[in-house]
Amino acid sequence: MDFAALFISTEGRINRAKWWIGMILIAMVNIVLSWVLAAALGRAAAIALLVLQLVLLYPGYAVGAKRFQDRNKAGILALILPVIGLLSQLSAVFGLSGDVAAPSTLSYVFMLATAAVAIWYLIDLGILKGTTGPNQYGPYPLGVA
Repeated sequence: MDFAALFISTEGRINRAKWWIGMILIAMVNIVLSWVLAAALGRAAAIALLVLQLVLLYPGYAVGAKRFQDRNKAGILALILPVIGLLSQLSAVFGLSGDVAAPSTLSYVFMLATAAVAIWYLIDLGILKGTTGPNQYGPYPLGVA
């Protein structure tokens, strides 16, 4: 598997298995680095976590865009979840979402939006089969249809 193409390129299509591999790897990196940053920086971790979100934004978009394209949908739809996460992190940096002990209403709005979009992504990208045969985004990723 070409990991550089998986995480850098938005061209073409990928099947469900490659999408799962890409998302699991990004999630693992995000979780481990978030824990490390939170443990090392404590309450001051908000800006470092924002930078981490910015670093992981493009690889997540690239993987999602190719999978949306396999479903014959515009790859730009893959930006919805990362943008919600980025806005949530920005609200934390500026103190708009409260803290862990006393989250604000905005924090709950971001949590609900994240959950709803994550469920949509899980079903649409992780469970449903892609378009059989070639489509406008490229050849069938599983070979001959």
